[in-house]
Amino acid sequence: MRKMKKAVIAACTPPSPADRERFLAALPYPRLGWAGFLLAQAGYIRKRVWLSAAAILLAGTGAIRLSPAGGMAPVWLLSTLIPQLAMLTAAEISRSDVFGMAEVESACRFNLPCLTGARLLVLGGGSFAAIAAASVLSGSFASCGIARAALYILAPYLAVNGISLAIFSRFSGQEGSYLSAAAALGVSLLGATCFGYAQALCRLYLIALLLGALLGAYYIPHIWTRKGISYAAEH
Repeated sequence: MRKMKKAVIAACTPPSPADRERFLAALPYPRLGWAGFLLAQAGYIRKRVWLSAAAILLAGTGAIRLSPAGGMAPVWLLSTLIPQLAMLTAAEISRSDVFGMAEVESACRFNLPCLTGARLLVLGGGSFAAIAAASVLSGSFASCGIARAALYILAPYLAVNGISLAIFSRFSGQEGSYLSAAAALGVSLLGATCFGYAQALCRLYLIALLLGALLGAYYIPHIWTRKGISYAAEH
């Protein structure tokens, strides 16, 4: 009986593969590096985000040409429009969760943290480039100067970005999108209401900038840990 068992095991045991590593290395499969992955994610971002950034720059440029010398209208207009760009940025980062793809993407080679980081890099780089260009264009024309114009434009962006990330870390689906849009609209209305007193509220803008940056730094990891599942830790 024992001999029969040994004979069956020997007959059913497959031979050791020969040249396994060479065979696997020769198999054709698509190889995607980090540069290609980053470019692919840039193409994945919806066109409305890029069009919104271009529209904000065009609006600021148009306001500069129509405003009297030294006027604050371009800075005021950009500071009220830029929260909408921040809302779109946060929505793009959270698309995996909104469309229920977070678990699938967490199992890929470029998993959910990689996807989120790539989108943050692309969107953040594009947004900050647009904000820098808008600050230079409007600040060099307005009486407040480039540094203060950058503060007035960047503070609403970071504030809405931080609030939106906090919202998407707690609410999923369309509910998070609606709340983020409401937050962006509220910040825009608040900026439009009090911008006439911007010189006196310079410290308030600085506080909003710092709080927005802190909220973003705190809640970005929460986008990766929806419903108690730590994708970043598991993968």
